[in-house]
Amino acid sequence: MDDKTLCSLCGEGHMTPRTENTVTEYRGQQGTVALQYAECDVCGSEIVGDAEGRANKRAVLSFRKTVDGLLTGEEIRAIREKYQLTQAQAAKLFGGGPVAFSKYENDDVAHSDPMDNLLRLVRRSEEAFWELVEEKQFEELLKRRPVRTAHYSAPEVLHVVLMVHMEEHVPMQAAKRLPYNAPLRSTRIVEAPQWMQ
Repeated sequence: MDDKTLCSLCGEGHMTPRTENTVTEYRGQQGTVALQYAECDVCGSEIVGDAEGRANKRAVLSFRKTVDGLLTGEEIRAIREKYQLTQAQAAKLFGGGPVAFSKYENDDVAHSDPMDNLLRLVRRSEEAFWELVEEKQFEELLKRRPVRTAHYSAPEVLHVVLMVHMEEHVPMQAAKRLPYNAPLRSTRIVEAPQWMQ
């Protein structure tokens, strides 16, 4: 409603938008929710129109989602945008119906606990997101999947000492040490096998 709207009750006054912080309770927890309405400047009537009603419902549902430990609409939107998904793609990938993500993000509907768990998982792990895309065979998204890099752990070689026995023309045989220092942090001595001596 705007300032020029006439009051539907008295027909004389104009409606002025108002916002009032109201304390509400849900599951034993109290919270403050900003509720919208319009007030007549002549008769003092307070009216809640369609737009205000939707905004109030969303504010109350957002508070309830917080109490229930569910992701907020803004958090769900951030997850969807992180992976550059449209709302329709997100609904196809995660489930919930064709317009589910529009409702989740606008706090029109509270999503289920399993949906919340799935969204939290992909928010935390990109690998989990791409595994889900692969599992669903979502061709449109598979084309965007980043190249996988394999991480192999190298065996620990800390310090190697190779002992070589050399025959010399002098009557005495000497053992010579040829140290090889690997660029690692600690030292472990490994003797050459018997066949190398």
